Amino acid sequence: MVETSIHPRQSDPSNATANRSRTSHNPPLHQTYQPVSEAEPSLKWYERMDQGRPKHARKDFWAFVSVWIYLGLLAAVAHIYRVEGRAFEIVLWTTLAALPVYELVPFRLKKPTLSLAAIIGMACIYGRDTAICVLGFTSAMVALARTSRLTWQVRAGTLAAIAVSLAIIKSYGGLGALPPTFWPVAGTMLMFRLMLYMYELKHAKTKETLTDAASYFLILPNWCFLHFPVVDYRTLQRGFFSKDIVETRRRGLHMMFVGTTHLLAYRLVYHELLIRPQDVKGLATLGAYLACNYLLYLRVSGQFHIACGVLHLFGHHMPDTHNKYLMAHSFTDYWRRINIYWKDFMVKTVFNPVFFRLRKRPQNVALAGATVAVFVATWALHAWQSFWLRGHWGFSVTDAMFWGILGGMVLVNVQLDARRKPTAKVATTGLIAQARYVASICGMILSITLLWSLWSSPSVVDWFSMMRRGLSGW
Repeated sequence: MVETSIHPRQSDPSNATANRSRTSHNPPLHQTYQPVSEAEPSLKWYERMDQGRPKHARKDFWAFVSVWIYLGLLAAVAHIYRVEGRAFEIVLWTTLAALPVYELVPFRLKKPTLSLAAIIGMACIYGRDTAICVLGFTSAMVALARTSRLTWQVRAGTLAAIAVSLAIIKSYGGLGALPPTFWPVAGTMLMFRLMLYMYELKHAKTKETLTDAASYFLILPNWCFLHFPVVDYRTLQRGFFSKDIVETRRRGLHMMFVGTTHLLAYRLVYHELLIRPQDVKGLATLGAYLACNYLLYLRVSGQFHIACGVLHLFGHHMPDTHNKYLMAHSFTDYWRRINIYWKDFMVKTVFNPVFFRLRKRPQNVALAGATVAVFVATWALHAWQSFWLRGHWGFSVTDAMFWGILGGMVLVNVQLDARRKPTAKVATTGLIAQARYVASICGMILSITLLWSLWSSPSVVDWFSMMRRGLSGW
């Protein structure tokens, strides 16, 4: 006999479909009446754009007014004493005009506002034609760097080929239709920062935004100081409102004040104290020339201080550009103290990659290879910088000797520091230790001033001639 009844535990497919249909139209009572959710209040445009404002970006009216007045006084000093000329004044007045707008705009529009101020400053200093050409060329280069249709290696190779091709064309006087100021302005924006930007694109875990890219390449104080510190992309982004804005702006004003004093001291040394190498006759004049010639670096340190100080005013908390480089007690200490941004640039893009490639070798070999690579790259990139900013390559015998001797001394110090115990430190307590420490500082000042005079001489023969007149008195 065939069983035709359905077991109670079994279900008829047609009945199951009907049950699901009734359940969907008649949900259980506990799901019938849902609590009515209150509609979220609609945010105004400003409130929406201001979402994500960090606590460090608080608004303090009186603190802002004090910063603005102090900056106005620095601008007045720059105008009265003609500090760094017209371009510097335009940057200061542009900063004064942009700061109130920057303070009022919502947080998400702060970086675009700063980029717009930088574009206006560029146009005011170099003219409309130069600004249009520079912006168009920079946009094309950044777009090529960011495209996802090509691999990173292809993009990097293409950018390098474009840079070399432009250098060759410029060397032979090509592209005469471009404004003369196009080359130094485009060079100061791209020659090093594009390298760092490509480095970050290679190692970044998330895609970088166009707003961050614009704020990195369009830096307002860059237009008055074409010889600009090599600002790191990641450091600039991480420092954006990373600390309280009042503290950051006060630190920026302090850096600008220090930079202004450096520039005024440079003018005093250059116009009143510096003598020509031909006038060196005797130890006294030799010492005066060596000291004053080295102190001309005050112009670079002053410009770097002011440039980073302006960035602080807009919320970018940046590290120091120099750290009491006249107090260095060894060559490695000097390398760490002077032009810190360049040192970090070399460590990030040259030293670390070479060192880790040689990490399977003995430590002294890896350190030596990485240090040599750093100073060879520094020598070559300084010539690259000179070509774009001044129009001529900086290769010379004295230039090669300067970087070779400095790199060799740093290499020796690096090897000695590596052999020293990690807990060992330079003793600065006790009379004998303090005397040694002071003697090492004096020795470093003497060594660097001699090297600097060699670097500044037209030829090795001229340098030896000056030293002979200074040491012999005729």
